[in-house]
Amino acid sequence: MSSWLTGALAEPEPESLLFLRRDEVVECLEDCDPVDIVRGALLAHGAGRTSLPGEAYLSWDNGKGAYTRSIGMPGAVEDRDYGMKIINASVTNPELGMERAGGLGLCFDRETARVTAVMEVGVLSAVRTAAVSTLSVEAAGRGTAERVAVVGCGTQARLHLALLLSRTDTVREIALFDNRAATAEALAASLASRHPALKVTIGSSVPEVMADKDIVYFLTTAAEGYVLRSWISPGTLLVNVSLGDLTDDVLVNAGSLYIDDLDLIVDNPRRPLGRLINEGRIAPTATDGPSVTATIAQLLADPAGPGPRDGYVVVNPFGLGVLDVALFAAVRAQAEKTGRGQRLRLL
Repeated sequence: MSSWLTGALAEPEPESLLFLRRDEVVECLEDCDPVDIVRGALLAHGAGRTSLPGEAYLSWDNGKGAYTRSIGMPGAVEDRDYGMKIINASVTNPELGMERAGGLGLCFDRETARVTAVMEVGVLSAVRTAAVSTLSVEAAGRGTAERVAVVGCGTQARLHLALLLSRTDTVREIALFDNRAATAEALAASLASRHPALKVTIGSSVPEVMADKDIVYFLTTAAEGYVLRSWISPGTLLVNVSLGDLTDDVLVNAGSLYIDDLDLIVDNPRRPLGRLINEGRIAPTATDGPSVTATIAQLLADPAGPGPRDGYVVVNPFGLGVLDVALFAAVRAQAEKTGRGQRLRLL
């Protein structure tokens, strides 16, 4: 440091933060119940006991002309847990042998606002999403499903299925589809080795794997809709985690439509559902016509609330930063309890 700057600075008090690698995050998650943590955060959000500012979104085209982005997601839960997720992704990352998305999770001190912990967030973010989907499946009355389809067989698919199969023993059949045949084959092999009683098949098309299924998970990088209403069996639950996949026609004609946060969806022009609500084609609250039936938090708080309707069901979670923040806090607490992680000196 140059002498003019050194001389101008006061001697600081020592400060440090806790840094957690992915393997350490995974070890901490093994000692937690992510579904229960996410349930608590969702219920707190539904009761107005969270703070969820708008997301910071930056996108660009990388050197291959591919969609690339960074999202900053701050939040607070119960005036206790404060933090932020920074999650970046590029659709060409798998070509480089990298996961599509990765980033950092930050915990903030409530009194000083200092960053107290930083952790790798790739797996943690995917676990959060899988926990929301699992809660949605159970709250929507599909916890005893037998036939499941998965469209998109990457990390999200692995974690969604692992969490689902850890909480039910009723699933008998899983059909997989991915544009990358090797990715679907790798997931099928993993499922066969861990769950030999399961019937695992790989389909040649999306409508093929969707046929006669209780649940269909969409876990792709698709930005446009392509799924036709004619592909959907009556009563099927469509868990639409991806940005795209479902066409406007499918969303507008759903018998029931569940979301996690109306404001975030409406404020984001990239979300097809937000566009449809803003265009007046789907009402933001339950009506006799095309409308949002309820939030996932409302379903969890009152499972007997909005009764089942005819037709298929769509769950369209946006992804709430407060759920990540709740998981960050739990992982940090577990790390401090067990002595995991590294202390990095800042000052």
